[in-house]
Amino acid sequence: MVGEVARDPLLFERIRSLFPAETAALRRDDQQLDQRAVLLPQRSDTVYIWITVSDGGQARVYLALAETGGKPRYLLREVRLDSGLDEVGGETLAEVAHSSAQALWSREQQSSRQTVVEALEREAEAPAPTEPLPTLPPGSSVRGASVASPTADDSPASTQAIASGPRNRTLRLGFGASGTTHSAGAEGWLQEVGGFFTFEYRSRLSLRAALRYLIPTHFDLAPTRVQLNGASGELRAGWLSSDATHMRFRIEAGLGVLLAHARAGIVDAQPKAHALAAQDFERTYALAAAGFEWPIGPAWLAVGADLRVPLRTTSYEVAGAGESGASTTNPLCPGGSLEIGIGFDPLLR
Repeated sequence: MVGEVARDPLLFERIRSLFPAETAALRRDDQQLDQRAVLLPQRSDTVYIWITVSDGGQARVYLALAETGGKPRYLLREVRLDSGLDEVGGETLAEVAHSSAQALWSREQQSSRQTVVEALEREAEAPAPTEPLPTLPPGSSVRGASVASPTADDSPASTQAIASGPRNRTLRLGFGASGTTHSAGAEGWLQEVGGFFTFEYRSRLSLRAALRYLIPTHFDLAPTRVQLNGASGELRAGWLSSDATHMRFRIEAGLGVLLAHARAGIVDAQPKAHALAAQDFERTYALAAAGFEWPIGPAWLAVGADLRVPLRTTSYEVAGAGESGASTTNPLCPGGSLEIGIGFDPLLR
């Protein structure tokens, strides 16, 4: 807590009460905001929060998070406190600090480094002496908790830091419905509808399983007409460009299988012609897909383009006196998809 805000004896308790009981939180008070501490958070998997309030009632909440093997992420929130640091102002700041920590931790929101630098430059406060870095009790873990932030030269930070650390949205589950269409050579355009289940890790990597019903269709193969129905299943692994609160691009690759039933009937009057008997077949294929998702609250709408590559083509042959027909499916089957889904965090309480 920096400057005047540190005089509120209840603000820290209000903030701490909003986090789960297992979250470790440490408080620091000082008169000046240390820019190096904000821009260079030292401990990974720890959210640092700095709170300042100007004489005019303008409050700023700075948040920083250092991730293992990655660049720090930041979030800046500015709040106007019309009545200053009274009970209403304190509750407002506590809620902003809590929601901001969750948003940064779960990658729902973040600010650019330049935005934070510009805000820090507007903080015109005189330097103040630092104080020692608090330590956790022996045997305590800092993983998923928050501690006071050290500066870039490993000296103790001269600012307030509050830990926030439930691992919200490290894992995200989702389910929904989808429809696809694909070109399949002699079979024409195949339409499939069904459902899917997704598993996301850190809003970047995904695993998707889908089951779909093949809408019955038919195609002509002189002198017969072939009726086709069945079902398909897919398993895809993918990468997503951003978190689930923004429009995002995704690419996927995987395997699928179509279990189909074909039955032919004679449509031309040729007495000696005959059709294939009804037959079940299996078509395994590899696939690649790309698409865009648009968030709608916890749900999303997505469109995509797919390419299926059958590992074996399917051949149809009709033999008869005087005339016979033969056809095969395409080695490449392009198509598209439309889906709607809803996601949830299994760790949210």
